[in-house]
Amino acid sequence: MKRPWLLSGLVVALMVAAWAWAARPTPLTVTFFDIGQGDAALIRTPAHQNILIDGGPDDRVAAKLGRALPWTDRTIDLVILSHPHADHVTGLVPVLQHYHVGRVLMTGVLHTAPQYLEFLQLIKDKHIPVTIAQAGQHLALAGGVTLDVLWPTVPYEGQTVPEIHVTTIVNQLRYGSTSVFFTGDLPAEEEGMLVASGTDLRAHILKVGHHGSRTSSSEAFIKAVAPPVAVISVGRRNQYGLPDEDVVARLKRLVPQVFRTDQDGDVTFAYVADHWVRR
Repeated sequence: MKRPWLLSGLVVALMVAAWAWAARPTPLTVTFFDIGQGDAALIRTPAHQNILIDGGPDDRVAAKLGRALPWTDRTIDLVILSHPHADHVTGLVPVLQHYHVGRVLMTGVLHTAPQYLEFLQLIKDKHIPVTIAQAGQHLALAGGVTLDVLWPTVPYEGQTVPEIHVTTIVNQLRYGSTSVFFTGDLPAEEEGMLVASGTDLRAHILKVGHHGSRTSSSEAFIKAVAPPVAVISVGRRNQYGLPDEDVVARLKRLVPQVFRTDQDGDVTFAYVADHWVRR
């Protein structure tokens, strides 16, 4: 007669333990996924919000999210598509299919890549709210985390642009006295405009532009950001020969620590006691 009560008590205890585990304070973490030749980065805030920047060239990011997030967490609070090239948007399709996405931040630039068109159709079908990115936007996340949009400086919604890279969304994540800089594939000329704008670009972690291509990561830009850590998101033995050896040499000369997803796998940092620690 006592066994049902014991079982009920055990269930309640497990539920309380699960709630306590989910509610526990956690550090801000940033993970640059090893997803091949492309970009995909997950920000997880101390308030358990999930922000995914780009999705890589295939569906690998969905499996990565499954391992990086608690099994009960099927929500991506914000998806950011830096620009609609296949190596950034393709993996976002299964994310929109299998996760609850709270909002999408994108430029709305016109592009005919099939993966991008499928991405747009899913947004429409699932009634996901969209914010069109433009410099000056300040996104306040929970727990004191903010995201500032630094680029593009002009709206691109509904426009056809010969060079999609110039439309790339550039974000700066801020939390207390630290920041992380996400450059997308922004070209060097536009990097120079950011430097000339007088904006404080300093950051503790830099996501290196355009997979280490020589079209990005100018010396003036790296010096303006002055990061102690840089991460290159790049695929093993990719057909483009990236990262460019001159860019790697420049980074190693100017940045104390340089990581590469093709060599280091997933690169995760946690902000603990006012310091970034690699996990």
